[in-house]
This record gives sequence, structure tokens and C-alpha cells, in this order.
Amino acid sequence: MNSCLSKILFLHGLDSSKESTKFHAIDAIQKFCINVDYRNLNFQTVADFYHEIINKIQPDIIVGHSLGGYWALKMSAAHHIPCVIANPSLHPDFRDDYPAISDHDLNHDIPQMAYLELGDEILDMHAVQEQLEDYMHIQSLACGHHRLAHPENLNALIQQIEYSFLNK
Repeated sequence: MNSCLSKILFLHGLDSSKESTKFHAIDAIQKFCINVDYRNLNFQTVADFYHEIINKIQPDIIVGHSLGGYWALKMSAAHHIPCVIANPSLHPDFRDDYPAISDHDLNHDIPQMAYLELGDEILDMHAVQEQLEDYMHIQSLACGHHRLAHPENLNALIQQIEYSFLNK
């Protein structure tokens, strides 16, 4: 497999960090992840932070896992940047100020792809698949778990976006 040539911004999940196995599994020459303490920051503070980071880094593709998948969808739509999400949290409930991902967040022409491990013990990936399937290509595994048994599978989706939509 060839390394991704696009600039990747990885958004980690709740209680995770750039030490995530998902971040390290991404085969890209230029990849970035900034640790965010989601629990102690409200929705608007995180949104403002990610807008600023995206304006500075100017990624070609956003990749996010779990709560990072939620933010990847939000930032992808706001900045018109393709994204790949893995086992996303579409209805965060750890704080009261996070709105659920809605059809409005998904109904656009920005390339987005999802990787789902349906064996997720924390989030209902069958419901997630049902919500996302009308809006994006989904690769799913019947097994797996929330932390992802096969995070390396993200690379094929990243490359698909890179070659199909970014012409790299």
C-alpha cells in the first residue's frame, strides 16, 4: 500500500488522544492530531477550536473516530473537506449542549465515507449504518469493537477519497 499523500487531520474520540491506535494506523506522510479534552469543554468551544485548527492546518481529508467522527462530520460540512469516519457517535450524550447529527449535517455533496465495526459494544453501529447509508459509502465488518479491531482499514477509504475526489 502506498502512503497517502494528502494532508490528514485526525479527530480522536472521547477520552482518547493522539496516542490512539487509529491515528497511528493511518498511513499518511502528513497527519496531525491535537488532543482535546471534550469532557471539560462545551460544544461551542470545541467547534471554535476545530475551526481554528482547520484554518491553520488546511487538511485535505478529515478522519475521525467515535466523538471525533461526530466532529469530522460537523467540520467536513462546515469547511467543505472530505472525511472518513469510524464508528462515529452521532448522538453524543456525555454533555447536554451537543446536538445530534441530523440529515442537515449529512445531506450535501462533500465526499464522506464511513468504516463501521458492527460488533461495537458501546455504540449501536446498526443504527448508525441505517442513518448514514443514504448519504455515504459505508464499509462495515460484522465483528469488531468500539476501539476498532482493524483500524488499518481506514487507509483504503482515505485512499479512495484521495484518488477519486482529490486527484492525487
